Amino acid sequence: MNEQISNQELNERLTLIESMMQEGRRTTGRYAWSFVLWGVAYEVAIIGATWLHLVYAWPVTMVLALVATIAGFSTHKTKSHESTAGRAIGSMWTALGASLFLVLFAYGFSGRMHETQIFVAIATAHLGLVNGASGMLLRWRAQFACAIVWWLSSAAACFITAEQSNYLLMADVFLCQILFGIYAMVLEQKRLNKVNCHA
Repeated sequence: MNEQISNQELNERLTLIESMMQEGRRTTGRYAWSFVLWGVAYEVAIIGATWLHLVYAWPVTMVLALVATIAGFSTHKTKSHESTAGRAIGSMWTALGASLFLVLFAYGFSGRMHETQIFVAIATAHLGLVNGASGMLLRWRAQFACAIVWWLSSAAACFITAEQSNYLLMADVFLCQILFGIYAMVLEQKRLNKVNCHA
């Protein structure tokens, strides 16, 4: 009898863990627009700073992206039943956002825009960290694959030229921010359509 109870408890715990991971993925899907928004913001800032030589491209773009993000999040209703995994994911991304915002804002005003490789190494390491943690927590291979791309780019940036590191960062942002964000939005929309069909 005790063995059956422990097996039942184990199954309940596994079911709870699986539901928390699914809720974390749904939360990521609901806010995947922010991946795309920040991906586009990074691309605009890179182009503005690198090829158009706009001195304040980074700080101006980061402030505009922050305002758009705050506006976007204010339109979403927070759910009181959000899971622990969802809150953990949200906390990691908020911390990353604050960290990168401060670094990129300071970078734009520091006059050190010529140190591109160091900037790319730091930014991609940050993005790899949070994508890796999210991917492991949610057991989401696509997001963990993005983390690997970020980490490889962080290491590569230390060995390539400034121009090459700009192209590398743009490719990474397109792949791991914009395309991943679109992919997560499509998955969430398919899930919502399925729920609406069954309702």
